[in-house]
Amino acid sequence: MQNIFHLRTKRLLLSFVSLGVLFFSVFIPDSGSFAEEPVLQKANSRIGDFAEKEFQEGWRKYSKEKDARPLKEWFKQHGTVHIGECKFRSLPESEEIQYLSLDCPGKKLNGFFYSGEERLRSPERIDSFRVKGPVKLGKSVYWELEFSAENLKVASSKPAPGDKSNPETKLVDKTSTVNFGLQYFLSIAKHPIDRPTPKGKEIFFDSSCPLLYLGKDADFYWDKSLYYSFQASCLPDSPYSWIRIKADLSGNVLVDNQPTEELQEGARYLAKLKLESVEKDKIVWSDAELFHE
Repeated sequence: MQNIFHLRTKRLLLSFVSLGVLFFSVFIPDSGSFAEEPVLQKANSRIGDFAEKEFQEGWRKYSKEKDARPLKEWFKQHGTVHIGECKFRSLPESEEIQYLSLDCPGKKLNGFFYSGEERLRSPERIDSFRVKGPVKLGKSVYWELEFSAENLKVASSKPAPGDKSNPETKLVDKTSTVNFGLQYFLSIAKHPIDRPTPKGKEIFFDSSCPLLYLGKDADFYWDKSLYYSFQASCLPDSPYSWIRIKADLSGNVLVDNQPTEELQEGARYLAKLKLESVEKDKIVWSDAELFHE
């Protein structure tokens, strides 16, 4: 009798064990199956004319109100941005990073940079980009860019001979030899000091060193005049690279032989100016004529 009792108890325990194994085999999930599920990719978006309302509002808040959050979210939702009719332009260089702007029909978008190992020699050939994120440089927020391998290949190559579309044409020996006025400016700009100046000497800033338009400023305390400020793109670290052109009585400057006050910030201009004086921290210019690059 006792043996029968032990036999029934043993069979009952085995039944519970079998049920437990079945329970766990049914309800324990296979973690590997979740890892294999495809990750949703962010959709690409073509914004050639930046017509999307969300982008326009985000850029307005970023550029006008210094609020980068809406634009950050927009870039996050658009993995790859195709720039359409726009062109990247390289701004005056620094040693570590390369600042870029986007020239678009009717507008210019500033605030981008690239920090890759190889500099972009022909950024205008890029047709799409990705934003890694916002980065605060100094007091401003910039957007760090990355590019596909194909875009980096074409943008890092040297321009073809005779290609005048490259905005980063360097000052080569031949250009320096021909343009003696620019050669003289570069010489004194590398060694700022108060010195005698051949008054009225004409300097032509050609395509090897165009002027980058910074904006308007005024000196109403001293001479009650309006000035247009530029930077010599080939030598941005010199105090002489800051060039102020005095407006006429109507507030205009001469561009392509036409008086105008509508200059696009960040635009590059060829220029013909005359030296008035060279001081240790600035150069005074006169008789300025500007030309679209």
